[in-house]
Amino acid sequence: MKKLFIFGDPHSFFDSLMTALDEKGYDRNDPDHILVSLGDLCDRGEQSKEILEFINSIPKDRKICIAGNHECLMERMVRRGVPTPHDIHNCTLLTAEQLTGETEDEAVLQMQFCDLWNEYRESWVWYAELNDMIFVHGWIPCDTVRTKRGIVLDATYRSDWRESKPSDFEQASWINGMKAWSLGIKEPGKTIYCGHWHTSWGHANLHGDGKEFLNEVETYHTREDGTVWPYVRFDPFEDDGIVAVDACTVVSGKVNVVVREIDDIDELTAVKYEHL
Repeated sequence: MKKLFIFGDPHSFFDSLMTALDEKGYDRNDPDHILVSLGDLCDRGEQSKEILEFINSIPKDRKICIAGNHECLMERMVRRGVPTPHDIHNCTLLTAEQLTGETEDEAVLQMQFCDLWNEYRESWVWYAELNDMIFVHGWIPCDTVRTKRGIVLDATYRSDWRESKPSDFEQASWINGMKAWSLGIKEPGKTIYCGHWHTSWGHANLHGDGKEFLNEVETYHTREDGTVWPYVRFDPFEDDGIVAVDACTVVSGKVNVVVREIDDIDELTAVKYEHL
């Protein structure tokens, strides 16, 4: 029996990731333990080197690495050759500086020679499918109606999403999977595992459980039914056909890890990442 250890969006918080994996019983030396990273391994935290060294140390047949929107942000920044305000805001430049020891434009230029990053890139896939599970970053590609800020207002299912172009997979990596799921974008007979969007959104907006975020001025109190209000839930959001895992680590300080047991991994299919 093999075990899948599914996580997403650690954003360079290596210690938080290892704490979560240890709590779930992960053993990197156990050949039956398979890591499934749903993307956004870096950016935001201070431990980019440590987290890349860790993921690169895992044999290829014992890991699945989904390319997230932050992986795509790095690829675009390196290809452009200079950082934009968007790269600074998303801490993509911060990761480049950590990995190269350089700053600003020089850090971006040196990233093309960064062995840690290049080795990690070779492991990327756009999505993976195993038995009744589909692994993505944001969601499966679909036709969307969005605001100017990219928020999905409506979506239409595409039966041919597996044959999508790299640009479509990249766009799908920015989708709030819980929102798309609530709009009916589901894969029949499958459960989609996603990251990218903090799970408190789903708990608050879809299950009516807690708030999405707390403001400092808000206080806690106990209701008659024993629940505390307001509160935030960053644990996995699970429902019929979806498991979302992004714990918003920079806020919560934790990484969600979901464990699933399977008989074998022979039925794995995946679409390898193609350069944008």
